[in-house]
Amino acid sequence: MKRSCFFKKIIFLAAITCLFFSCAQVSETTSFLNKLDEADRYISQTQTDSALKILKKLEKKALNPLYAIGLYRRYMQLGESARAEKILTAALKRNPDNLELCAIYSSFLTRRGRLDEAFKLARPLAGTKYGSICSEVFLRKIIKDHDKKDFSFYASKDFLPVYFDAYNGSHDNGWLRNAAVVHLINGEYADAASLTPSDKKSAADALFWALSLYDAGKYGDAAENLLTCRYLSEQKKSSGSALVDDNLTYYLPEKGGFSQIEVSSLLSDCYVCMNEDEEAQKIRTELISSLSQSNEKNTADEDKLLSVIYLNSALFSLSREDYIGAHRMLTFVVNKWPDFVNALVCYGNFAYNMAMLELNDPLTRAVRDAGVKSLDMRRFDDLPRIPVTDAIARIGESLKRAKNDVLYVAKLDLEDKISEETDDRIRLSKMYRVLEKNSIGTDQYPPELTQYAVHTLLTLDKIEDAHSMFKKYLASRADFDKSRPFGEQCAENLDRLYLWEVQYAAWFAAYEKNATLAKRLYEYAVYENGFAPESSGTEISPDAAVSSAINLAMIYSSTGLSDKALELYGKASGRASDLYTKAEIMYRIACIYVSKGETEAAVRSLQYCLYLNPGYAHARLLLNKIRK
Repeated sequence: MKRSCFFKKIIFLAAITCLFFSCAQVSETTSFLNKLDEADRYISQTQTDSALKILKKLEKKALNPLYAIGLYRRYMQLGESARAEKILTAALKRNPDNLELCAIYSSFLTRRGRLDEAFKLARPLAGTKYGSICSEVFLRKIIKDHDKKDFSFYASKDFLPVYFDAYNGSHDNGWLRNAAVVHLINGEYADAASLTPSDKKSAADALFWALSLYDAGKYGDAAENLLTCRYLSEQKKSSGSALVDDNLTYYLPEKGGFSQIEVSSLLSDCYVCMNEDEEAQKIRTELISSLSQSNEKNTADEDKLLSVIYLNSALFSLSREDYIGAHRMLTFVVNKWPDFVNALVCYGNFAYNMAMLELNDPLTRAVRDAGVKSLDMRRFDDLPRIPVTDAIARIGESLKRAKNDVLYVAKLDLEDKISEETDDRIRLSKMYRVLEKNSIGTDQYPPELTQYAVHTLLTLDKIEDAHSMFKKYLASRADFDKSRPFGEQCAENLDRLYLWEVQYAAWFAAYEKNATLAKRLYEYAVYENGFAPESSGTEISPDAAVSSAINLAMIYSSTGLSDKALELYGKASGRASDLYTKAEIMYRIACIYVSKGETEAAVRSLQYCLYLNPGYAHARLLLNKIRK
């Protein structure tokens, strides 16, 4: 019992002692803070001597980090930097691991150019909430010690932690942009895009992140940032502020800013990549309308973008069978930019296709045969026609000003199409003369001319000659190992091949009945080429030929993947521009439905096929067979 009472007394005394020291500590802190408040009053009244007298008396108690920081700030306010430093060094000696003291003293040393001391003190701050201080010291020291001014030095991945620490301390998006540039240089587009901040500080900031997101294949997010860019730039214009963000000019065009043309061009491209063609055209139309009312002179880069805007508008009109609109746009483009290669090629194709264009649907043909013209027929007859010879002449004039293999092949192709020569030997002779004239080595010719030659051989049913020429050309150009299978190396080097090379390699693989290789090559051409790895999937690449999509669907069908085949045939039909191709696709769809036992769906497909092409004998035979 006595022993129990003894322990109770001990516990009571201990509690009383703790309470005493706690109260004493609170009392001491209150006293210290009261003295600082008194010093602050003297400072505010410019009574420096009285303030210093109080602060000096408090120095002995300043070993506590909180007290030391309080004294340091007041000494700095009074211009007593020597005393301020003395306080910090004493407190750090007692508390060497205190991050706040390290951060304050490191900043103090940095402002005085004592970078070696500051860097040694700041190193433990990396990765902490004070990391931005370490980043500043590090960058200042690098610049001082090594005089590194070239961009590539600061684009090293070693600088990523530095940039992140600087951003976390300052919340300046410029540091995040620096980190993103490092990733972009290394082809790490998804990593760069992942750094996109939720808030954009300026129009130029929003533009930078839009570009990064576009490169990463995140077209929806890129479009959202471009709309933000447009909004912020309009806000600056309306407030009378300068459009250019001086802190961002290092990555912007030479004029130090960005223009409506650049933003609208990229925004329309985003919508195209998202298959929102109507929205893309809306952006292009708004831009063209706006520029028609402006007298401002464009830069060379802007002028180049503008030419693409007009060409894309022409292609949109063609996709909607608006031949008058397409004619107007194409004529404008080739007149204003007479050496724009893509426009000249499109102009030539348009001229030829318009010459071949007919009203093919059965009802129209029947009415025409009866000698009657509907309003649509009159409009068709009034459509503008461009002589193919005019397109050939324009291309020829451009070739005189600058050699271009794409234009040269386009000219050859148009000449072949309107030529009345039917002798295959003469066509072959012409092709080989062209190759011989433009040879760049053994079995080596410019890619565009090789494509032309292989195509010519295939149209003349010289399949083995075409295959041999293609293999020799590609093995040499891509530096293939002759001891290894050609097709295997094609599949391994897809990122090194042009799209047309992949599509021809796939065609030849299918011709040799190598379904596995043909499927892999066609899938790359149809689904992967032109897309970022993160976004490739089931959408057809804008650059893929419709014939490649049809061939891949046929491979799917023959290997038991009928549902995938039906889906791809449907998408290919939407991309096909002529009725005969659409009819062929509908016939193949019908064959799949027949194999699946879905008779009604097969009948509907065959009926539509025959509507598009009444002379399709195989479709009529299959339809009669099903109905029996």
